[in-house]
Amino acid sequence: MQIIRPIVLFVTFIFAACSAKNQPSDEDRQSFARIAVDLFRNACVLTQGGFKPVSAFADAGRFTLVGKDETLHMGPEVAEPDARALWMLEQDGGVYYLSLSDNSCSVKAKYADAAALLEHFSGLVRHPPQNKNLELRAEQSVQAPFETRQISYAWREAGSPEETVLTAQTADSPDLPVQAVLNLTHRSHNGKPLILP
Repeated sequence: MQIIRPIVLFVTFIFAACSAKNQPSDEDRQSFARIAVDLFRNACVLTQGGFKPVSAFADAGRFTLVGKDETLHMGPEVAEPDARALWMLEQDGGVYYLSLSDNSCSVKAKYADAAALLEHFSGLVRHPPQNKNLELRAEQSVQAPFETRQISYAWREAGSPEETVLTAQTADSPDLPVQAVLNLTHRSHNGKPLILP
């Protein structure tokens, strides 16, 4: 019994060390956050989530189209049920997903530093297109079981019934399939918060 306990502790230590080794560094996670926002800007925001320009962006980049069979095995955190297309990009240790549905376009990052992602996202949304105003739609955070944050802004012309909502969500847990979601949605303006699942 005395010998088994040190062996169990040693094995536990090895597994913990291997698990920690597989996690990206803080510096890498900050870089992944910046890349995710850059991908979101170029793939979703500049194209306004149009199917043809987003598809062209994915084809021109190093994205791989994920087959329908594969998407069935991915959780809704990665592949939304209404997604028309899903692409994946693996680059310098980072994993990113580009998803497109009828009214929205999103970029997800497997790993991303929450503070860095929100800082870059804030820089992006604070430069709306000409003649559009920036309006806060939602801001919330939850601390348990791990920290999650969501913030949504709308770009809208004064008096327009339509708006473009840009949302960032972060989840500080290595056990989730993605730690960051950036979403662009076109919708009718009603002033209500947009809460993503």
